[in-house]
Amino acid sequence: MDNSTKTCPNCGATCKAKDEYCKSCWKKFGTETADDSVTESMNQSEWVDWELFIEKNADRYIETYKKNENKKIFAHINWAALCFGLNWVLYRKMTKVAVVSFVIMSFVFLLIFTVSLLPYRTEIKSLYEDIKPYEEYLDRGGKTVLIDAQGRPYSPEFVQKGASAQNKLAKIQIKGQLKCLLIVPFFCAFWGFFGDAIYKMHIEEKIRSKNGGTSVAELIGGRIVLSLLNLLLLNPLTSLIIGLLYR
Repeated sequence: MDNSTKTCPNCGATCKAKDEYCKSCWKKFGTETADDSVTESMNQSEWVDWELFIEKNADRYIETYKKNENKKIFAHINWAALCFGLNWVLYRKMTKVAVVSFVIMSFVFLLIFTVSLLPYRTEIKSLYEDIKPYEEYLDRGGKTVLIDAQGRPYSPEFVQKGASAQNKLAKIQIKGQLKCLLIVPFFCAFWGFFGDAIYKMHIEEKIRSKNGGTSVAELIGGRIVLSLLNLLLLNPLTSLIIGLLYR
């Protein structure tokens, strides 16, 4: 027999020498005893169901779960999850997990955004003082002469000043949003180390429905939906936070 292979004593299948489990019957090498033969036959059937549910790279996931069989939460590096984060979650058809993760990320995003603007609080208040009459001017069609608190007409320069203040405020808002992107590597690291454990819980919950495997369509569709939510919710919410806290 070739040195790089070995024969499974349980089913006779040829396996790689480095394998800890037989890829045919999923029995661990070197653990066969008369006492556990019944238990092993039951486990073999279970692991075959898992293999069919996982589909791509099933042997890699099952080996990981065999090593952590009695652990609910465990850390084990998953390079796909580490590199692609939420995209990996969607690809593995964990839609509910992706939605929960998106909500948590959005909350952390808004929290960091709010804290990041604290140093600009005085500047933002000053900018709003210039923006308010300019917005009123635009609301009236940009033609009506406005009167300030002392009953004097606004000078023509306030239009340019207000537009400049709006641009400065937009830059501050973008700067705060960019700082929030720092959370992305942390979330990717989380999925990289705990993705396998969460995927195991997903398998245990969904294995009876047999709706496993991977889905490029769900990845693309989910990514589009989350991007739209980000565009329609997060951007307006950051503007709302500025308005509520700093006006």
